[in-house]
Amino acid sequence: MVTKSYINLYNSKPFSRNINLAICDLTRNNKDILSSYQIGSSVQGTPILAVKLGCGSTKILVQGTHHAREAINTILLLDQINYMVSLYNNDAVVFGINIRELLNRITFVFVPLVNPDGADLVLNGKEFICKEYQDKDYLQGESFLYWKSNINGVDLNRNYPTSYPSTDLAKSPGSEGYPGPYYFSEPETYALKILTECYKFNGTISYHSSGEEIYWYFNQINENRDLIIAKSIALLTGYELIPKEESTTGNGYKDWFIENYQKPSLTIEVSPYVGPTIVPAENYCDILEKNINVPIIFADLVYFMEKCND
Repeated sequence: MVTKSYINLYNSKPFSRNINLAICDLTRNNKDILSSYQIGSSVQGTPILAVKLGCGSTKILVQGTHHAREAINTILLLDQINYMVSLYNNDAVVFGINIRELLNRITFVFVPLVNPDGADLVLNGKEFICKEYQDKDYLQGESFLYWKSNINGVDLNRNYPTSYPSTDLAKSPGSEGYPGPYYFSEPETYALKILTECYKFNGTISYHSSGEEIYWYFNQINENRDLIIAKSIALLTGYELIPKEESTTGNGYKDWFIENYQKPSLTIEVSPYVGPTIVPAENYCDILEKNINVPIIFADLVYFMEKCND
């Protein structure tokens, strides 16, 4: 029931502007079920938008494109939102879950484009970057397909505070690995911090791009609950579940969220490994097929796990 895909926006210019226009159009055309609002702005002032779907007490965050070269996930999240709207309009049932009933139990918040400046740099080049940043030492070059950071050269998924920080951090601004001058130094991560503190999500999904893997562990107390959820999503997608022994350090959103809220949180890598570059558009049909129902199943599992613990 995927009636429309936004994959045509993957090569559009300027990418972030067209994504935000698509979000506004999608919500305007579905006012009965969707709302969108600005949660913050990027370094260059581009609005970072969230889309709210549902009215339930269990709150789920789905966000993508912390890393600039992983903007295929922005397309995925737009398609997931549109798919759920279509299911709602058709009073559809998926895996035994009635979508209208689900949206009375669940509030989804989607943030499709966490790093708009970085995505513009990677997909469109320096043409849409402010002059003051074009002259930065770390932004010299012709192609930026390898770039993960924001326009300040900060790796947004290394900008969160945790008790067990990553060991592979860079010491200065660049394409990846630099955690910033201090935690939450970047407007993009600070916006997610405030959003998370406001909603106190019951579960979150962070979409990344390369490896067809699922990370679920970060020294949490309720390990069994989270493992059950992660195994279910691994079965649904066919992705490899990363052993907990390989997920004990990190400064990513998932790590911070688990440590601070002790709720289920997944990092999902959607594509076969492609190296330090963007995911090719030809990989997208398979990505969409494997992930289209992930937010629905994840939210339903989180809801019932919480009910079991009440």
